[in-house]
Amino acid sequence: MPFNPLFLSEYENIIQPALTELNIECIRGDEIYSKQRIMDDIWSSIRSCRFVLAELTGKNPNVLYEIELAHAIGKPVIVITRNGDDVPFDLKDLRYLFYDVNDPFWGENLKKGIQSLVQKVLENPDLEKYLEGITKSELTKFEEAKETGKKDKSNEEIKDISGNWSGSFNLNGHHNVTLNITQEGKKLNASCVITMNFGEEPDIVQQIMAGSISENKAILKGVNYSFLQRVELANYILDSFEFNDIDDNIMIGTVIDDGTDKGEIKLSKNNVAKQWL
Repeated sequence: MPFNPLFLSEYENIIQPALTELNIECIRGDEIYSKQRIMDDIWSSIRSCRFVLAELTGKNPNVLYEIELAHAIGKPVIVITRNGDDVPFDLKDLRYLFYDVNDPFWGENLKKGIQSLVQKVLENPDLEKYLEGITKSELTKFEEAKETGKKDKSNEEIKDISGNWSGSFNLNGHHNVTLNITQEGKKLNASCVITMNFGEEPDIVQQIMAGSISENKAILKGVNYSFLQRVELANYILDSFEFNDIDDNIMIGTVIDDGTDKGEIKLSKNNVAKQWL
């Protein structure tokens, strides 16, 4: 589904409970990132999951691409949408569930509809019943390439940079930033709030970020964003943070917004935890 606050409540209060009641673990795309290349995790998850549930409201191109990947390897896909026109013509004859948010009971009806379709998938998971000539592809394991002449990093000490950070960066102006980082080993996830003062009132953007840390270098890349306050900006380009100078209380590095524009970012660690939006 799109990484949009519009769908967060639907996921947490309807989709996830519906599947939990069927003893099925439900994982949303932004919960699986462990690698610098997000697509590695998405592809691995699609290959290894029992089925894919796709929210097509808004015709999100990322969602459509992931449906294509699932169909290409014969993985069952359940499609849900608030707008039937958002379902491409090619998919309308497959598993497809419409729900109307104007219906006061839409949440409960959606939950029951999802559970019904899931039961059918579990009873008959072969996609070839829907798409002739396609068979399920099993998860393929590839042998890791062996490196020679390089330092063994198995015992590498990883810095803990989890917590709340604040500071600023210079990129097409001076912007304030607060960053909340959670860390599991080398894996990083973060919520970032950026305040940009272009006029009398600031534009405020919240980004969800994912990345990794190795030795004395941490990388965070924007996954999605939403405006907490929009005044001057029509849209926002996701940022990448690369920190090459890290100690217990200071991180200094580079911010990149589109692969070409770069600026300096400097953050200091907060001693008092904040409540994040």
